[in-house]
Amino acid sequence: MVRRLRKTKKNQRYDYNRNRKRLQKKDRKNGIIKCDEIRAAYDQNKHAATNIREMGLVYDVNRAIPMPNQKRAMIEMEKELAGRKVFSRKRAAPAAPKQYVAEQLEKDANEFAGSRFRMARSMVRFITDMIDRYGFDYGAMVRDRRNYEQFTWRQFRTKIRRFLRIPEQCTPYLKQKGWLDCDMGDRSDPRWKEYCTDDEV
Repeated sequence: MVRRLRKTKKNQRYDYNRNRKRLQKKDRKNGIIKCDEIRAAYDQNKHAATNIREMGLVYDVNRAIPMPNQKRAMIEMEKELAGRKVFSRKRAAPAAPKQYVAEQLEKDANEFAGSRFRMARSMVRFITDMIDRYGFDYGAMVRDRRNYEQFTWRQFRTKIRRFLRIPEQCTPYLKQKGWLDCDMGDRSDPRWKEYCTDDEV
């Protein structure tokens, strides 16, 4: 053991402003669990690793999927070729008592949550303003003096079509315009007629 200098020992002071009991409790805490399924099945009296193992999940990925040992694999292959028995080191994992947690998480992960893509509010404002001014005349949008980014008519068309495919953002606008009950696919309707596009008939 290395002897401490007298100076460093002398300069150590007890911090009266720090509540050691509270800090100790904080250190023992496992943190806030954000996942609802894990939080419901978590036992505070057990270690985090034990809890996770009981739920049928993996706490340490490196232990669950270790790096392949080439030397050991070669030795086992030589034994097999020589006709000797090869003893597998892998032990069958015991059945997890709270396996339903892993199954629920897998089920949630496989569910399609829908597209989470949203356009920026500034872009939505810009697009809706352009539609209010010019309808679906992309050529006129290109010539607009507020087209600072110099979008081409194809870029305008792409942005507008993408905006119309996001119900959370386009529904309030269509409601305000009174177009909510209209069929967007009906090109004979003058409201949805696109100009300056290669889709024109």
